[in-house]
Amino acid sequence: MRTDLVEQAQAIRAGMRALATSAPDDVLLSTAQAVFDVWAPGEHYDYNQPLTHNGQLYRVAQPGGVDALENQPPDAKGMLAVYRPISEAHAGTLENPIPWVYGMDCHTGLYYSHNELVYLCKADMIPCVWEPGTAGLWQWELVS
Repeated sequence: MRTDLVEQAQAIRAGMRALATSAPDDVLLSTAQAVFDVWAPGEHYDYNQPLTHNGQLYRVAQPGGVDALENQPPDAKGMLAVYRPISEAHAGTLENPIPWVYGMDCHTGLYYSHNELVYLCKADMIPCVWEPGTAGLWQWELVS
């Protein structure tokens, strides 16, 4: 009986992963810890597959997927071409800005919050490695 349950759980998990490649980020965030793989070295992850690492949800951004290496976790420097962080869903308006996360995709005309301030994104930054509020950057305009 236990073998049947394990097989059923694996089938459900595989189905959820397949559905997740087209799910909106807010749906992924609400179910991440219960449903998605925790990043582990030695595993293969498919393109657009969501996974968690250190409490953060990521999508695999590399076409063809990736074989996870111990020295290249999703939050390591230089890994934004492979893994993209997903942040909590917000409208991107002045009243409901998107919380900025290092490496997220930022889009022109949307508002982002960082360090209790709100910024208007003045250019697409995909991925964004420039922290809002950094001196000399025209890509961010402090709003409030």
